[in-house]
Amino acid sequence: MIIKLADMDEEFVARGEMDKSVFSELEGNHVALTSAVGFELKVRKVGDRLRIEGPIRCVLTVTCVRCLDEFFYSMDTYLDIELAPSASAPEATEFELRSDDLDVYYYEGDEIEIDPFVYDEVLLNVPTRPLCREDCAGLCQTCGKNMNYETCSCDRSASTVFGEKLKSFLTK
Repeated sequence: MIIKLADMDEEFVARGEMDKSVFSELEGNHVALTSAVGFELKVRKVGDRLRIEGPIRCVLTVTCVRCLDEFFYSMDTYLDIELAPSASAPEATEFELRSDDLDVYYYEGDEIEIDPFVYDEVLLNVPTRPLCREDCAGLCQTCGKNMNYETCSCDRSASTVFGEKLKSFLTK
C-alpha cells in the first residue's frame, strides 16, 4: 500500500492485507503463513513527520521445537513507528542513539510504501523457539516417540559423558 503525502489529510486509517505469498521465504524455517496478513494502521501527520501505528494480525503454521508437531500460532502484534524526511537524518558517521531514535525511519519523496514495515514487523515477531504448549514433553531421546501422546519403556537413567562430567562438577 502506497501513501501519497500530498493527498493525505492530518490523519487516516490504512486497512489492508498482504498476500501470504510475499512471505514464502519463511517456509524454509518450518514456518508458513496460513492466512493473509491483515493490518489496520492509523497514519498521522505530526509536522513534517508521520506516525504509523496499529495492529497486525495473521495465523502461522509452525513446528514445535520439542516434539516436532506442527501447530497454528496466532500472531497479534502492534506496529508503532515514526517516519521523518531523509533531510532530517543525522549526517555524522558516528553519533549516539537515544531510545527515541530506535523507531524512526527516514523517507524520500512524496510517497511512502507501508508494506515493508508490515513485512518487517511480522518477521520480527515469528517465534524463534515455538512450543505447541508450555508443558510439551518432547520426544524420547532413545526411541523418538512423542511423549505427549504415548509413553515408552526406555531406560531414562542412561548417562552421557556430558552428564557424568556435570555431576562430578556439581558434587565437588
